[in-house]
Amino acid sequence: MNNPSYAKDTMANRRPKDYIDALVDKDGLRTEVTVRLTTNTLIKLVTALLAAGVGITLIAHLLKNAFPNRQRAENLRLLHEIKKAIHS
Repeated sequence: MNNPSYAKDTMANRRPKDYIDALVDKDGLRTEVTVRLTTNTLIKLVTALLAAGVGITLIAHLLKNAFPNRQRAENLRLLHEIKKAIHS
């Protein structure tokens, strides 16, 4: 499995070590690396990016609503007092 040509030629069941073997040979880093993207790989990549975006948005929204903004609440309280003072 340490053979870089093995990692380069096979597309099924790739492990991180296989990717590293494809990038590094006995002389060091390879300067020409071919990356093959299949339809399945692109679909997985797009799905993962969309899921990450939705997850980040959901977490940000939940955190924003879970912790009240105290400065905003104070400003609303002061505004209510000002309105009450004007109308009295």
